[in-house]
Amino acid sequence: MTNSNAPFQNLSGKVLRRSANQRMLSGVSGGIAEYLNIDVTLVRLGWVGLTLITGGAAMIGYAVAWIVIPESDGKAVWQNVQQSVNQHQNQDTTEQDIASRIYDDTDNTTNNKPPAA
Repeated sequence: MTNSNAPFQNLSGKVLRRSANQRMLSGVSGGIAEYLNIDVTLVRLGWVGLTLITGGAAMIGYAVAWIVIPESDGKAVWQNVQQSVNQHQNQDTTEQDIASRIYDDTDNTTNNKPPAA
């Protein structure tokens, strides 16, 4: 019996990922070659041929594949970017927290703030 919630279930067990081993730029061609079990050079030549035939439109497809196909660790580019943005935001709040601890005005009898520059 099949799962009705997954009509497009991957029956082969293979997963398309950008390659960590066969990469020149982003690993898209290497990942496609590993998925199709063919030589990576053929895939790269295919990209070049498609780019020439389509007048450069295949480069947009390559860029989309770079963004959409996850890295071999399972994270896509947009997820890595989102994670780094979240880390940067957390760093900003940490810096604000440290600054508030340094310049805490709980003791109103003395002014422990350094003079403004």
